[in-house]
Amino acid sequence: MSLITDRQRRILNLIVSLYSKDRNPIGSKALLDEIHASSATIRNDMKVLEELGFIQKEHTSSGRVPSVSGYKYYVENVLTLEEFSQNDLFQVMKAFDGEFYRLIDLFQTAADTLSSLTGLTSFVLNIPQREQMLASFELVMLDNHSVLSVITLGTGEVRTNQFSMPKSMTDLDLQTFSNLVKERLLGKKVLDIHYTLRTEIPQIVQRYFKVTSDALQLFETVFKDLFTEQLISGGRQNLFDYSSENLSKLYRLLTNDELMIHEIREVTDNNEMRSVEFNKKDFLKNFTILNQKFVIPYRGLGSLTLIGPVEMDYRQTLSVLDLVAKVLSMKLADYYRYLDGNHYEIRK
Repeated sequence: MSLITDRQRRILNLIVSLYSKDRNPIGSKALLDEIHASSATIRNDMKVLEELGFIQKEHTSSGRVPSVSGYKYYVENVLTLEEFSQNDLFQVMKAFDGEFYRLIDLFQTAADTLSSLTGLTSFVLNIPQREQMLASFELVMLDNHSVLSVITLGTGEVRTNQFSMPKSMTDLDLQTFSNLVKERLLGKKVLDIHYTLRTEIPQIVQRYFKVTSDALQLFETVFKDLFTEQLISGGRQNLFDYSSENLSKLYRLLTNDELMIHEIREVTDNNEMRSVEFNKKDFLKNFTILNQKFVIPYRGLGSLTLIGPVEMDYRQTLSVLDLVAKVLSMKLADYYRYLDGNHYEIRK
């Protein structure tokens, strides 16, 4: 059974839409052109919405503004996405025009485009790190002592790490190290690699290296960043435009990628392609987290996230989020056709 009538739903829809445009409280007279009912009937319906906690008085004005509960009900039960505007479509297509040869460039373009079109803070996450697969591994000698490790994950994400070769190890030892990685870790998921490094590798290195501690330290050095997710962002500073409280906590959150990733993963750890979270934590009071998952072809689902004030234009913002997710998935399909085709040529 519906909590409110169809007319009350239309009234809530109008109040949210009108308030998002000019931030002025909405009175019954402002709704007469769209709601075919008397001013008294509209006032009665507004009273019901107020009693339910969906709208509230602002100061001494006779008008009403949406409450956090009202926005939540609106997003979950009233909102229907309109077709994105031609201008938004043009701006998104313009941003993604051209060829992309690095995954990080695609993700950064998505983050910057979202932030630019919405004025909010944006984040992009790859598929969860534990599900990533080690696709290739190479060691490159830079000089007699310096080595560069190049790790490529199944999504095309590349991790590099420059380090000094342990004094106890020879070039032959380094080649043995590389062979062990390829034999024991290549093709495994990150979660399984973490387990293998803690259980199998300590036993294996004893058979191949004179100084096992140096070999184990080398595994630690090369793979230390593999278990950390990369967070791509756009317009981080925008969040401070909408807050005057808990600024120190908010700053710590925005400058701590690990904490920010945890907050986003908590919201997205479900089977829903789109989710909206209100007032998640004390330091995000009066903020909304909007998330849209996007398809990474044959790999899984990535995550686009926007954080902004509760009083936002949800229809426009979610439409832009949906549009960027669709275009990003299309560009990723092109990217993987190039990537997989290139790998095919190498295998030949």
